[in-house]
Amino acid sequence: MTNIKHLAIIMDGNARWAAGHNLPKAEGHRAGANKIRELLPEFINLKIPYATLYTFSSENWQRSTIEISFLMKLLSNYLKDELKNLHENGIKIKVIGRLNLLSNSLQKQINNAIELTKNNNKLTLCIAFSYGSRQEIADACTKIIASGKKEVTESDLQNALYDPEMPDVDLLVRPGGVYRISNFLLWQAAYAELYFSSKYWPDFNKDDIHEAISDYSKRKRTFGKR
Repeated sequence: MTNIKHLAIIMDGNARWAAGHNLPKAEGHRAGANKIRELLPEFINLKIPYATLYTFSSENWQRSTIEISFLMKLLSNYLKDELKNLHENGIKIKVIGRLNLLSNSLQKQINNAIELTKNNNKLTLCIAFSYGSRQEIADACTKIIASGKKEVTESDLQNALYDPEMPDVDLLVRPGGVYRISNFLLWQAAYAELYFSSKYWPDFNKDDIHEAISDYSKRKRTFGKR
């Protein structure tokens, strides 16, 4: 058990993992999706109540049509194949991002998954898809303006985010050997501890999660205090 209320992961390195194994990018993304299935039970064992996975960023729309199409199908297949198992294991599904950019059929799948699992309480699995944090904050501001408010508090902005119930990020993990957070949960990760690994996401395993948590547990979090 840990004292982590929110674990956020940037699932980086799928394409480079595939290249290193002389495989097409699609196989790297598929291996990355399989890794979620492997690690979710460990999140539950560790009693981490909320986990957000960065799976498709707003910037990823600039990739090739073929790759984008595959990633859309991958999310669709994941929801189709895994939803029953996720539900039976008490996992609540949330999906955040500009979901209006997705096909109607995929939006319907997402909404069905959210509705089916809404009362589960073992773990909230939040999938950041078609997501960018700057866009989230801009969308929140637009919502607040539309409400007619003239002055905005932090609480107002929090309540206008894609998931107002999302707790602040305690630990943000990025595999893949890249040292940046890439427009991910900028508001929610204001005081997050950051952990980077040179391993690509498809190679990340339970031991790596434990290592990241062990490193986190040794840090003193002061939140600006002494």
